[in-house]
Amino acid sequence: MTMTSRYGEALLWAEALHRKQRRKGKAVPYISHLISVSALVWEDGGNEDQAIAALLHDAIEDADQSHESIASRFGETVADIVRDCTDTSPEAKPGEKEPWLLRKTRYLESLAGKPLTSLLVTAADKAHNAGDMVLDACKDPTMWSKFNAGLEGSAWYLLRMHQELVDRLPESRSVQKLEEAVLEILFSKVYQELVPQ
Repeated sequence: MTMTSRYGEALLWAEALHRKQRRKGKAVPYISHLISVSALVWEDGGNEDQAIAALLHDAIEDADQSHESIASRFGETVADIVRDCTDTSPEAKPGEKEPWLLRKTRYLESLAGKPLTSLLVTAADKAHNAGDMVLDACKDPTMWSKFNAGLEGSAWYLLRMHQELVDRLPESRSVQKLEEAVLEILFSKVYQELVPQ
C-alpha cells in the first residue's frame, strides 16, 4: 500500500476542522478518534483513499463540510466514502441533526447498498467507538448517560451494526473488534441488570 503527501494534507485539514472538538464527555481531542479510525483502516488492508476518508469521516456531520468541499481537495472517491459514513440527511441544514433513532435506523437500512470500500471505514469507526465505550464503562458504568441512546440504545445500535457488517466484511479486523466490544457490552453487569433475561 502506498502513502503520499495527500495523507499528511488530510491529517492537517482534519486537525484544523475538528481542533475545538473533544470526545463526548472527555477532555480528549477529537482528532484522536479520527487518527485511530484511520489506523484501523490501514491495518485492515485499506488504501490511501480509504485512510484519508477515515480521517475525514465526520467532516460532513460535525465540521460543516460538504461532498463538494471534500471532493475538491481529495477527489470524488474520498468524498463518496465520507458521504457513505454520514448518517445526517443531505437535506439537513449545516449543524442540525435529526433525532438519534431516525438517523441510526435509516443508516442501518442503507448499509446493504453501500460499497465495501465505504463499509471498511464504517467498520473502523464503529469498532473504535465501541471499544472506547467499553473501556470507559469499565471505569465508570454511569458513563452511558452521556450518550443520547443510553446503554440500551447504544447496545442495540452496535449489535445491529455488527450484524449488518459481518457478512459483507467477514475477514475484517475492525468487524472482529466491533464484535468483541458488543459482547463485552451485552455481558456486562450493568447491561444484564438493565435487560430482563
